[in-house]
Amino acid sequence: MSYYKVVDGKKFDGPLFELAQEAVRKSSDDKISLDYALALYGAVIDGGIYTDVERETVTYILKNFKWTAEARECFQRELASWQAREMQSISMTPEALSKEHFPKHDVLKEEFDRLAREADLRAARMETYDDHDEIGLIVRLADGRRVEVKSNLIEFDGEYVELRGGFVVPLRAIEKVEI
Repeated sequence: MSYYKVVDGKKFDGPLFELAQEAVRKSSDDKISLDYALALYGAVIDGGIYTDVERETVTYILKNFKWTAEARECFQRELASWQAREMQSISMTPEALSKEHFPKHDVLKEEFDRLAREADLRAARMETYDDHDEIGLIVRLADGRRVEVKSNLIEFDGEYVELRGGFVVPLRAIEKVEI
């Protein structure tokens, strides 16, 4: 089975989509049951990151598949709760952050967001030079955790950000700049 499933020209998470189809096939009323809702939830959170493809797949499944009321409510409640926990960031020092692994691909999917991040980094660099104020970076690690790191000195060379103490963070791992 291919990882992706294409429906109406859109790319979906294949295993997640197949699980939803199996849920409907094995039900007596063509609805996703509570057991399958929990299995779908488990499939979404298994990698620790809610990817754009998974998000699109979940939106499609919620809109186009029939669910029992209990299953839909449980799935949406558990997913919302997990997303709220996932979006929280933990605080980390630049030194501790330097020992972590970063994602191979940019955490920002849209070109507009990447350009805004670069503009924010340039502004943050000027802020730390002029006023020596601390700036915050929200960084996504390879394992999906969100980390907040603060520093009052940064350098930005286009691909990497250097924090006070010479600790380097790849640009692709930075989700947000807090000035």
